[in-house]
Amino acid sequence: MRPLRNGPWIDTRQEDAMRKAIAPIVALIIAGAGLTTFFALRTSPEPVTSTYFLMDTVFTVKTTGGDAATINEHLHALASDVDSMTSYYKAESQTVRVNAAAGKGSVSVSPEYAALLKTAVAVEAIDHGRTFDIAISPLSSLWGFTTKDFRVPSAKEISDTLAYSHSDQLVLSGTTVQLRDSRSRIDLGGVAKGYSLDVMEEYLKTVKPQPQQVIVDFGGNLLLYSGGKKHDWKVGIRDPRGQGIIGYVRSDDAFVATSGDYERYFERDGKRYCHIIDPSTGYPGTLNRSATIITDIQPMHGAIGDALGKVFFCSPAGSQRSLFQTVQGQGVVGVVIVDAAGTRSTLGPITFVSTTAQ
Repeated sequence: MRPLRNGPWIDTRQEDAMRKAIAPIVALIIAGAGLTTFFALRTSPEPVTSTYFLMDTVFTVKTTGGDAATINEHLHALASDVDSMTSYYKAESQTVRVNAAAGKGSVSVSPEYAALLKTAVAVEAIDHGRTFDIAISPLSSLWGFTTKDFRVPSAKEISDTLAYSHSDQLVLSGTTVQLRDSRSRIDLGGVAKGYSLDVMEEYLKTVKPQPQQVIVDFGGNLLLYSGGKKHDWKVGIRDPRGQGIIGYVRSDDAFVATSGDYERYFERDGKRYCHIIDPSTGYPGTLNRSATIITDIQPMHGAIGDALGKVFFCSPAGSQRSLFQTVQGQGVVGVVIVDAAGTRSTLGPITFVSTTAQ
């Protein structure tokens, strides 16, 4: 890809390993799941870029101004703390403790964990759990997405597993959590990276001196931060079936999240099965190729945007506009959807600029 006429660019794509994590500063490519963020490079001070591997994905921070190296390290520490709290796999995580107690009784969790659960359940309620459900984990395991031992289960297996794979199995009271069925499991992977960005943004507001700008790319979930000074971020949308981007939208400081079928999937008999399970069917979603959600900088809007990516990804075109009207009050600035046929549509007061217009 060539730079846009008005400046250099960042292409954010998720990579499975660290080998493509750092690209040249003149055209910095940040690994991610379908987004490209363009920005004008500053001549002074020099930006500091740090790259890590966390939550099974590449985590990149680019900070300009302030004590950039210290800021980057602290952001990584904050994300690591969220991973330790929410991980589906780490034995010490609160998610593992809740799942281990399934069918046995309630578990005490931290106020932060309880607040994240409440946020996730509130997003589920928007569409009555038909498009996003943190208790869908047994279905993900059935398809092999938690073990990478991929398979196409039978219709009976799916139907039987669906019976205990919804959040009606979850009982949340204050800071105690219970799963009714011993086979039920929750997985906060659909909100954890977005929530990490919420925690990072809260920290960035307290930093003295303030950095000029910070770009965090956490496996395709972005935090674009300038303390309200920058209003011309360019957020590009990756082509779900090709190289490069299909276009971009402009944004103020924001959280950006994309859910798509092109990073984590397997194929059988020429059919693609992606990792985003539709809770209403128990099968991987097929209605859309990608859904990008832009939310404003407010508490928990990173987590909400992360979850809403799955909501819109699993939603038919006929319900997307009413869904958008419902979530505008939760900080959603705009939505860009690429459907199963490759047709692009937008929701909200955003202007999409196609790359064919460049």
